[in-house]
Amino acid sequence: MILGLFAMLFACGDKTEDTAVATNTCPDGADITISSTYPTSGAADFYVLDTIQFNLSAADPSASLEVLDASGAAVAGTSSVDGAVVTFVPDAALSASTAYTAALSYCNSIDPVEVGFTTSSLGEALSVDLVGRTYAVDLASGNFVQPAGIGSLIGGLFENNILLGIKAAGAELEIIGALSEAGNTNQDICTETLEAFPAADFSASPYFEIPEGDVTLTVAGFTATIHGLAVSGMFASDGSYFGGGELSGQLDAREIIDVVVEAGLEVESADDVCGLVAGFGVTCSACADGEAYCITLEVDRLVANETGAELVSVSADDIAANADCAQ
Repeated sequence: MILGLFAMLFACGDKTEDTAVATNTCPDGADITISSTYPTSGAADFYVLDTIQFNLSAADPSASLEVLDASGAAVAGTSSVDGAVVTFVPDAALSASTAYTAALSYCNSIDPVEVGFTTSSLGEALSVDLVGRTYAVDLASGNFVQPAGIGSLIGGLFENNILLGIKAAGAELEIIGALSEAGNTNQDICTETLEAFPAADFSASPYFEIPEGDVTLTVAGFTATIHGLAVSGMFASDGSYFGGGELSGQLDAREIIDVVVEAGLEVESADDVCGLVAGFGVTCSACADGEAYCITLEVDRLVANETGAELVSVSADDIAANADCAQ
């Protein structure tokens, strides 16, 4: 599953924002370049709950980041350095549709490097009723944090969107889950809907958070389950989409052997699958039963657009009675 297109997709990597910004000479004489920033300079769609990140060409323990509002006042938050990555995490959500400046000091520089950006409108209060609306979550639209380096491959192999239908809204969102047809956002009426999809915490509207549950999807013509799937995000004020989406879960190597074989790779067991992904620096971790066969998925920056159609409940009896589903 996560291997069939490695040769083509691994070189592409995950979604990053690359832009050479500046070079400083450090005390030891080395030149360090800012190879990428998130957000990029002038970005107008930064998510209010996201973190700010600068990637350097080499590690600099002295580096630090701060964020300033339009008045020049510092935003409360924490700066940290992990190797060549410098990160700033705000203590609270940034304001929607507001200009900020990220300022990086590194290599003991006197003047920081500044990157101006503006947050998107996500975070503004809802002006519509969400009940009856359906949102299509496309894994390929997101940024794969895990598995590092090959995550975009996994997203590209899922043929279905995860459909989330809003049945009731209050302090919680009552949600019905479903799968789309392969390659589009139309509901697959030959697949049972997930009537027991966990209710989402909506107390911080327009932000929502769905607790863990298992969802089975079609991958390369085979089924695979995302175990412990959790989803969060923030609805646009007009309800047309939700952004800043985050998704996490696990894939069990024991369940995707046929997918890997179909991709043209010679594997006979889950151990073979884990051995193959290990060659890309991905380690199979413990599953719910304690066996180390699970591959962790962690995706952020997901966008899910409204489909314009309300989900309908589909049971096993409905599928059995539908002649089209027998084809």
